[in-house]
Amino acid sequence: MSTFKILVTSQKGGVGKSTVSANLAAYLRRQGQTVTMIDFDTHGSSSTWLTRAPNIGVVVQHHILPLDQGGNRPILDARLHLRRAASSTEVVICDLTWTDSIAGELMFEYDLVIVPTSVSEIELAATAGFLSRHRWVFDSAIHTPPTLLVCPTRVQADQLKSDVFSKQRFPVSFMLAPPILEAQTAREMFERGYLMDLQDACGASFNEFGQSVCAAREMRESAQGMRQTTSNTRVTQPAMRGNTASAFDSPAAGVKRNNLLATSSTLSSQYSILGRHRMQKVRPDEMPTKQAQQTTQIASMGIPQFLKRMSMGVMSK
Repeated sequence: MSTFKILVTSQKGGVGKSTVSANLAAYLRRQGQTVTMIDFDTHGSSSTWLTRAPNIGVVVQHHILPLDQGGNRPILDARLHLRRAASSTEVVICDLTWTDSIAGELMFEYDLVIVPTSVSEIELAATAGFLSRHRWVFDSAIHTPPTLLVCPTRVQADQLKSDVFSKQRFPVSFMLAPPILEAQTAREMFERGYLMDLQDACGASFNEFGQSVCAAREMRESAQGMRQTTSNTRVTQPAMRGNTASAFDSPAAGVKRNNLLATSSTLSSQYSILGRHRMQKVRPDEMPTKQAQQTTQIASMGIPQFLKRMSMGVMSK
């Protein structure tokens, strides 16, 4: 199986990008994957977190891209470091603050692009603008586009009932990750430990986010497998040429590619387009006791109103 490549990026600072990068690398390593985390940012916050926190086996690299040189140099350097890392690991996560000096073509190198964002109207407008400028990447019919996962971060409990998402129209379809909650305990974990180990609502929310990333990976790889099977079938059985459905469109995945949120009675499905797919794999009565308790804890906060609106198609293209 080929290396799964993840880009965590945004043009805004202070949205938790480095926190997501470092802790997602730790989460996936804990799941048994070999993981390399490449920190492309000048300040190196994510790489510093991983090198100073207890070592759990993540390979950490810090490479500052030559953004001041312009031209193709930044993207060429990024591709070189990414491909070198991919030759020896199962998952590569890159932490990158996006600037206009980086060519959008770089996103085609990745399987999954995660865009963290706060839920303030200003931040969401900036995120929508960033996605609008790179809509051609996610809608590409020439190259295989990366899967787009938007992740609400540093979400306060009182923001869970906000309808701010319904006020901002996004230019591309995307998967919506479960929100990562804000907490003092998360700040205290910086360079000391990992969010997945927090025994509170913040820790539970991060574990939900980690599960959604794993589900996104499984869905993408299933879709690629189906496309490959369809391609092979076309060679031997031309009569089946019209069978081009992917896992994103199939009833088995419970997801329509142009829908932003699938509706379901489960908590995870209300928080994420990935939920129904994941719940097919694990029945509620088979969930570990600790995970079930964490899910109940998040459920007690109520379902965010903006997610309900998105599930009804308010945010469709």
